[in-house]
Amino acid sequence: MMAANSQLALLQIATVVTRPRRNSTKLSPPLRSTECDFMKNLFLAFLLLAYSALSFAEGGCPPGQYPQQGQGWKSCIPIPGQSGAVDAPQARWSDRWLAFATDTGQGILGTSINMSTMNLAESAAMDSCKAKGGTACKIALSMSNGCGSLAVGTKVLVTGHGATRDEAEKAAITKCSEDDTNCATLESLCSMAVRVQ
Repeated sequence: MMAANSQLALLQIATVVTRPRRNSTKLSPPLRSTECDFMKNLFLAFLLLAYSALSFAEGGCPPGQYPQQGQGWKSCIPIPGQSGAVDAPQARWSDRWLAFATDTGQGILGTSINMSTMNLAESAAMDSCKAKGGTACKIALSMSNGCGSLAVGTKVLVTGHGATRDEAEKAAITKCSEDDTNCATLESLCSMAVRVQ
């Protein structure tokens, strides 16, 4: 009987050893497709919520503005230091020159306007003076982007300049009147810069 008991005991031990042990931690089963769909939808909902919060960050105002409201009114105000619109490109301007050439001995005046350089303006004024019969032509005034005027009195011929024709004429008459009498405007011309872009 002893042998039978020992065989039974060995059989019980062998059964315990060969039987798989139960694991105390359980592995979760793999996600089913409905659970995957739920997670995808939850993630998309989160993204939409985050995006909608960003779109109302400026309170429904256009970019570069923020909301301001009081009793019964609401408006959008530009954020300081920002411009709401895209700045236009800077304008580019090209100088335009004028010149007066005179032969005071013969009372001849040659002029030029809207020239791109001072040299061209002076050369054209000298050519104009010589074409009218001047033999001792000299440049009396050359300038850009404004108005010039010649005033003559009984003894002097003077120039004046300004932003407008009136300013140039007043400057010439004032200068002439300091040294002479009976001053009058002989010629006034304007040559303004032109926009090239």
